[in-house]
Amino acid sequence: MKKLFAIIFVAALFLGLSQKASAQLSDEEYNYVTMDLRGILNLTMTTNPQVDFSFKTIAEYQQGITRFNATQLEVDATLAWDLFVYANTDTWTQVEAYSTNGNPALPAEILEMRSSVDNSGSTSDFFNGFESLKGMTNSGVNASGVPAATTQFLAGAFGTGAGESFAPGTAAGNPDTHRFRIDMRMRPGVPATFPASTVPMAAPNYAQAGYYYLEVVYSLVEDL
Repeated sequence: MKKLFAIIFVAALFLGLSQKASAQLSDEEYNYVTMDLRGILNLTMTTNPQVDFSFKTIAEYQQGITRFNATQLEVDATLAWDLFVYANTDTWTQVEAYSTNGNPALPAEILEMRSSVDNSGSTSDFFNGFESLKGMTNSGVNASGVPAATTQFLAGAFGTGAGESFAPGTAAGNPDTHRFRIDMRMRPGVPATFPASTVPMAAPNYAQAGYYYLEVVYSLVEDL
């Protein structure tokens, strides 16, 4: 009799739990979650934007002057990128003349540059050694700032194929590829004819003494 009572009690208990479970209420709410991933390209110049060359002695004219680490650039990017460089004019702008003879129309190409970042893995290999910087017309960059196959690239190249861009990353995490140290050099000679330039001066083929400036443009763009 006691066993029968126990069985009936257990059965009633399970039945009660079952009824309770089937009668349980529920409710739900929903979140609509969005994500906006913006492409980021940051180019930072960490050095003084003005680089000075002052030729005051015969030795400086003959041997030239090199400014090591004249310009340092850092790239932070969330997408594939290219970095190219060019002079914003074909010739240097003379601010003041110190003489009445000589040629004041100095080609941009008298400035030589060298980069610390190896771009030889791309199809556009420039500035692994000292090279003349191309002036605006020779650079292939159009009025809208769009480069061409002839443009000098510090990183990447013109085109979107393999080996024609650098990968996303930060300068802090990728110093060998995203941090640039640019050396600059000029060698006037006596008289100042700048024999290393790829563009010769017109007659009279030596520079007029004076104070000049040249604007150098570094352009970071999404892989073109």
